[in-house]
Amino acid sequence: MKKEKKYIAGIDGLRAIAVLMVFAYHLKLPFANGGFLGVTVFLVLSGFLITRSLLPEIEKTNTINLKNFWIRRIRRLLPAILTMAMFFILISAVFNRVLFTKACSDLLSVIFGYNNWWQIFNNVSYFENAGVPSPFTHCWSLAVETQFYILYPLLLIFLARFKNEKNLFIRVTVALAIISAALMWILFDPSKDPSRVYYGTDTRAFSLLFGSALAILTQTDQWKKRIPAVLLDVIGAFSLIGLFYMMIKVEGHSSFLYRGGQVLVSLLTVLVIFAVLNEDSILGKILSPYPLKWVADRSYGIYLWHYPIILLFSNGKKSAWWIMLIEILLTTIISVLSYYYIEIPIRRGAIIRSIRIINSSPETQRQRRKRNRVVKKSIKAVCATAVLGLGVILCVAFVPRENTLNNIEELEKQAQNASAITDQKIQQLKNEESEENSSKEYPKTDEEILESIDILLVGDSVALGATDEFYNVFPKSISDAAVSRYSDESFGIYTSYVENGWDGDGVIFALSTNGLLYDSLGTLREMIGPEMPFFIVTARAPYVTWEESNNKEIYEFVESTDNTYLVDWYKASEGHSEYFVEDETHLSSEGTKAYIDCIKEAVLQVYKHQETVSANE
Repeated sequence: MKKEKKYIAGIDGLRAIAVLMVFAYHLKLPFANGGFLGVTVFLVLSGFLITRSLLPEIEKTNTINLKNFWIRRIRRLLPAILTMAMFFILISAVFNRVLFTKACSDLLSVIFGYNNWWQIFNNVSYFENAGVPSPFTHCWSLAVETQFYILYPLLLIFLARFKNEKNLFIRVTVALAIISAALMWILFDPSKDPSRVYYGTDTRAFSLLFGSALAILTQTDQWKKRIPAVLLDVIGAFSLIGLFYMMIKVEGHSSFLYRGGQVLVSLLTVLVIFAVLNEDSILGKILSPYPLKWVADRSYGIYLWHYPIILLFSNGKKSAWWIMLIEILLTTIISVLSYYYIEIPIRRGAIIRSIRIINSSPETQRQRRKRNRVVKKSIKAVCATAVLGLGVILCVAFVPRENTLNNIEELEKQAQNASAITDQKIQQLKNEESEENSSKEYPKTDEEILESIDILLVGDSVALGATDEFYNVFPKSISDAAVSRYSDESFGIYTSYVENGWDGDGVIFALSTNGLLYDSLGTLREMIGPEMPFFIVTARAPYVTWEESNNKEIYEFVESTDNTYLVDWYKASEGHSEYFVEDETHLSSEGTKAYIDCIKEAVLQVYKHQETVSANE
């Protein structure tokens, strides 16, 4: 019989670093641009630890007691999730109805472990999803782990029936990890929302599977005789430095993440774990101080509670230092309470022990007193749970829902009307005969310039909201804006207009709200040609992670590219909350006028100069 696996202290440090970086990322701290990669570290650790716990049982019995395994997983995960979800629904029902509405829609997917697929396949309106994200968004990773806990033990049981099952375990596990990583690469499309590959179990399983592969390879201690401890420490140290670098530097929507970046983080994590498996590891001792162990022990509660608390206090936007301090302190206090009063007691079988004591027949006075104490505590716990559950049910059933946007129907109708106008413009282009006006008069007034120029605006839902105002100011121009449009879609849109006969005076790019720009600015600039003016609108979208990076890219591109001009909506809208509806991104009636005025000023500066030059020639 194999001896029991020893506790690996260094893993606590790695887990603590991961959860702290995720926390820092959601606080929007500048040193944690890639802090979300801590979740990838969690997945690798989960795959390693779970497989490590299952292998001795398979070796001894050639199977796994699935009932006991799944009950242990349920006791570990579900009570803390239920507590967090119920408390947050009660609190948000009172203090933030938008968060309450989004939490209610996600509740079942969180409890039953399919939140990642719910986020992928959820067909809720784009406008209903606008603004502050769901407070349960972070539960996608717990759903991926839950699905892994269901499927992977079944695979191990099946493979255990064959000869040389250990070799088969590692080959199949590594093969599945490679397939999963390949699916992430293949399915990723930079012109579309990356949610499918970011949240998908099939496209994220490689992290868990790489951890599992390490557990299988290190099941015995033979590897320790082949690899010097010093070499392991060097490999582990460089891998940890690499993890730190990526968690500090890598942007959340970088295409690199989906084309090898997440795989690299997983493999670096595997190497760090591999290094600290050695009892004499110096790296393991570095990662084992008490503060890191303290954080690691409470990491599950920290992960569960930090994100809803941040959204409740600051709606996920970067906040003042004192608000961050409140969020950190509150998360710490609640995670400690969760650890001592929910996670530890239930994980150690407090409920089962209580039931046994209550059902027992005490023979001594001491046993009777003990049973009476347990009965009183159990009644209090059951009553508290019943009150909490009833409160949640009443809130979900009767508290009015509130969306981020209260004019969703109006915005969706506006989108339909704008689409119809765009279709008419395209048909008009097909039917028009090109006419050249060789008798221009110079100079023209501002109004004459705006009425005469023909500009193509390619935009997203923000520009869509300003369609009517755009045509009031630029009656001869075209606004082709649509909901949930990404930057790469501009190429096909521009090409279709050119093929239909459009030969206008300039192009306005207003697609910086829904995702990273990638290389779309340079590509579209080349397609337009150097002679045509190119206007680029900056983003005002405080709830997304790419607002700052997109605007920085726009500023740099405009500065370095000829005949390219800035429409600085971000600067123009600074401090003007009246320009926006509730999500602080889409435009109010006052905002539509300011938005088009911002475009108009940039356009006039260019075309007034052109008219002056032409008049002097």
